[in-house]
Amino acid sequence: MRSLVATVYAALVCALLVAAPVTSRAEDSEALLKSPDAKFRIEGAKRLAAENTKKSVEAIVHALALEQDGFAGREMGRCLKDVTEPEALLAAEKLIANPKKPGDFFAAVWALGGMAAGATATGDGIVQNALKKNHASEVSLRACALEAIGESARTEALQWLMPLLADIAPGVDKANTFETLSLLCAARKLGLLLPEDKRKPLLEALILVLDKSSDDRVDYSAAYALGKLTGKPSYTDANWWRNYLLNGETASDETGKTIARPTFFNAVAVGTRVVFVIDISGSMEWPADMDFRKNPVTGKGASNGPDYSHVKTKLDLAKVELIWTLAKLPEDMQFNIIVYESAHRFLDEKVEGLVPAKPENKTRFSNLVRALVPKGGTNIHGSLLRALRMTKKKPVEGDPSLDKKAMLEGVDTIFFLTDGSPSWSDDSTETGEIDPKWGAIGNGRYVKADVILADIARVNTFRKVVIHTIGVGKDHDKKMMEDLAAQNHGEYIDRS
Repeated sequence: MRSLVATVYAALVCALLVAAPVTSRAEDSEALLKSPDAKFRIEGAKRLAAENTKKSVEAIVHALALEQDGFAGREMGRCLKDVTEPEALLAAEKLIANPKKPGDFFAAVWALGGMAAGATATGDGIVQNALKKNHASEVSLRACALEAIGESARTEALQWLMPLLADIAPGVDKANTFETLSLLCAARKLGLLLPEDKRKPLLEALILVLDKSSDDRVDYSAAYALGKLTGKPSYTDANWWRNYLLNGETASDETGKTIARPTFFNAVAVGTRVVFVIDISGSMEWPADMDFRKNPVTGKGASNGPDYSHVKTKLDLAKVELIWTLAKLPEDMQFNIIVYESAHRFLDEKVEGLVPAKPENKTRFSNLVRALVPKGGTNIHGSLLRALRMTKKKPVEGDPSLDKKAMLEGVDTIFFLTDGSPSWSDDSTETGEIDPKWGAIGNGRYVKADVILADIARVNTFRKVVIHTIGVGKDHDKKMMEDLAAQNHGEYIDRS
């Protein structure tokens, strides 16, 4: 039904553009901004940006504040790179100067992203002005600018970030963590565009962040950036990185392993609040695509890893690893487990918040894990959104992207496991196409990998929840899982 409405609307828009010469081009372009089809909204923004006027830019920014599609918002905002008229750019700055609602913050990110990419003197001045608008504890205009700079693909913009990295004070956990995480993310993205022989000043700045930080999420983000920039593991030991810069490949990997964290399939838990999102769809009863008989126990013995000797199915594998990880969680951590097929739910449906990792809770949840049976399809988007809505006590309602409770009490790490591809979503109402391997696919918007990725990226723009992805079996969507981990600061584990 949704696709039919979009088709009819597109036909009407085309008819309007051809048959109504009394309207101006700008009016036609503004009409496109209201289309239910993202490609028409992007086209409308392109046409208005080409007008290069104050009025046309104001129309784009107003549309950005209403935009719910992460991909469309980014592309619409990026159209502002073609705006060169100072008056028009200053009009945009006025509209984004005091964000209050979630839509205002995303409009600021996307509009500033276009200006940063445009590299005009006026646009650069606006972005740098936004860097001065910080906040003590909440998301700020500075965070919006940092996100925009990270997406600009302009390595020269690193000169705006280096002083901010140097200004990070000891005890950074008492500062605005959201700004700090956005800063580290932007530095990593631009640093990866530098030639390797030009990265040393950035590496040194990131090592200093490790020295000053006492926040686990900041430590991880700085180490994650160092790892991606050097191709080395993401060690959080600043001394190891200094040794590496001095001695290169002769540095011992063992010296970096000074901070132990719980792991799930070798991906590390970051922070103290974690949620496991586990696929229990029908295909999880298929045989595990690994030869366990050669090495039935990971590590050097049963005490050092989960025992695979009785693993037959992919769900068996997930259960064994999950129960092993639960047993190793320290008591100062909090956790919960979400299981999903066509529907998604908390493993213990009476517990919608996070529970302390006390022995009695770990035992109870482990017993519930053992009892799981596979059924149904694969609702990836719905299960991820449920995880992102979690707080200590119960999920928040609606969009969790800038919900204050979700940001301050939500999860730090999501471990997301699947063996397949999306086949159902919360907005699916009936079967659409039939996939030869997976069967019926829902007709919802969120059964497409690119749409899921764009929406989760939007929701996680400021929160910076670490999402690790674990693909089990040879049939999982490797590209989607790689991208989901990469855009959410996590690691992709391939257990084909």
